[in-house]
Amino acid sequence: MSRKPSQAQLTAVLSQLSETDFKSVNDLSGHPETNLLIIRELFRQGLIKGVLIDDPFGARDEDGPLLCNAERLRLRKPCSELVAEHGSEPLIPRLGFLTL
Repeated sequence: MSRKPSQAQLTAVLSQLSETDFKSVNDLSGHPETNLLIIRELFRQGLIKGVLIDDPFGARDEDGPLLCNAERLRLRKPCSELVAEHGSEPLIPRLGFLTL
């Protein structure tokens, strides 16, 4: 069974990351196993980047491989900056959704 992180959990981890400072899962407050699920989801949504390490024994849930570690985590460049570079109207990122 998959345990989807709540908006509050996603926001809590996002608020601990920046675009310039690298962090590992062990640097974040909260339970590391829960943070790994949150990090996997934030990575899938394109909000963060870093080095994600899958479980070496192949553990997975319905959403895919589980992580055993995450390093060099940081926020991705904001979508509004990326769009501005292409001369379009800026988009506002909202945890996995882009609105016009």
